[in-house]
Amino acid sequence: PPSVVLPYCFPNLVSGCLDMPSFTNYAVGFVETLDYVLASEPSDEEPFGFQTSRSAQMPTEDEIKRYVAMPNECMPSDHVSVVCDLKWKTNDHALDFFYSLSRNEEDS
Repeated sequence: PPSVVLPYCFPNLVSGCLDMPSFTNYAVGFVETLDYVLASEPSDEEPFGFQTSRSAQMPTEDEIKRYVAMPNECMPSDHVSVVCDLKWKTNDHALDFFYSLSRNEEDS
């Protein structure tokens, strides 16, 4: 996949898929990964984020080749659905973050 450089203030992103799919679009003459689920993970700057807990199995290339390409009679789209479960995650500094917010409200 292409490399993307994001600004420093942007949160660190992780894939929602445990294993990056080799393709999410399968058409005659074009097979690529075009669809992604991205989630931010906790960091020193952002105490809250997500962690991938599981992701749905993707079809294999052999399964698609049986029907030549997508869409077909079993797959109504030319894109594979990317499905994953994310868990809410906090870092060790999350309680400090809440404490500082409550202190700021008391001082106001």
